[in-house]
Amino acid sequence: MGNGGFYKRAPSSDIQGIASTNVPAYSNHRTSSFRENYLYGVYTGVQWQCVEFARRWLLLRKSCIFSDIDIASNIWKNISYVERVTDGKKFRLIAHPNGSNKMPQKNSFLIYPRTRRMPVGHIAVITDVDQNYVYIAEQNHEFHYWSTDYARRAPIIVTDGGYYIDDDYELYGWMEIDGNEQLQPLNESSIQRILRRYQTSE
Repeated sequence: MGNGGFYKRAPSSDIQGIASTNVPAYSNHRTSSFRENYLYGVYTGVQWQCVEFARRWLLLRKSCIFSDIDIASNIWKNISYVERVTDGKKFRLIAHPNGSNKMPQKNSFLIYPRTRRMPVGHIAVITDVDQNYVYIAEQNHEFHYWSTDYARRAPIIVTDGGYYIDDDYELYGWMEIDGNEQLQPLNESSIQRILRRYQTSE
């Protein structure tokens, strides 16, 4: 399936794939590193956890960040907005439970609860949607090299007017950024405009 398919495990810190043109996902296979990661002075999370990828994707693709969280599953109830790092403007996160009457949207987050298979839950990014599937990018879940620009896909099933993402894992639902169309990728000029309150001495 290209790049070693879904069977070859990527060693720790190897790039598994690249999402949304410029966001690498790094393997966390067989590592227990608690090293913090920063990008342009902005804290993105612990290498290479799922939350770190979601925050770094959000920073690079939307010039935004969301606040620190202890475990990924808590994002569903405890994170209600993202902030643009160049001006501090807040953009609401709209939570759509799995089975919502609104179709999943590109550039939303998938949030998973704590289960035996996912002890701290999980967050992933929907990088694309068509009539049949959502396309998912993520870190610290499976450790294969991606064969394309996403890690995996999950079917969309429409039942009684509700849209269900038929993932292999229990799913709270997706969180859509309200005003997503206003958000732009972080570019060279905007890096210089990152507010100091978002930057930390590494």
